[in-house]
Amino acid sequence: MRPLAPHPWPTALLVLTLALLPTACVGQGSRADASPSTATGPAGTTATAATATPANGRIDTEAVYFSSRAGATSHARAVIRNRDQLDDFARRFGRRAPEITAGASGADFSRVTLVGWSGATGCAQWTSATLRRSGDVLDVRPGPHATPPPECIASFVTVAVFSVPSERMPRHPRFAH
Repeated sequence: MRPLAPHPWPTALLVLTLALLPTACVGQGSRADASPSTATGPAGTTATAATATPANGRIDTEAVYFSSRAGATSHARAVIRNRDQLDDFARRFGRRAPEITAGASGADFSRVTLVGWSGATGCAQWTSATLRRSGDVLDVRPGPHATPPPECIASFVTVAVFSVPSERMPRHPRFAH
């Protein structure tokens, strides 16, 4: 009787996992400039600074919804100016939709614009984020978070909805990524 040869699948799976590992951890670094500048930050600013329209810097006053979980990659960007647009954005996230709409339930669309953002953050699990503006370009920046592990099994997906005073929004916003 001949001895059984080892099955090639475990070896092939290991080789494939190791080959894809570097690409799964894209975007895991923390950005040092994630904190708001004094002139544009929502906390501790004067009424004049809080209502000024910054061309550059942090523009959100808070994240009305924030989640960072391992899961399938989802890439969504939206400027949300009414409840219907909020519902459309939230629906993209299935079972999380009620959480998203509940988080934004207090939004006064006559005074604020919501900005919805989701994307893969590699091996980094963000604990917070801010929305920054450079001219007409909107960019989401991670807050401080733990250094990702050297091994990466699954990518994290962050979903955030930011509240922005309408006067801080650019006329023709577009997203950096």
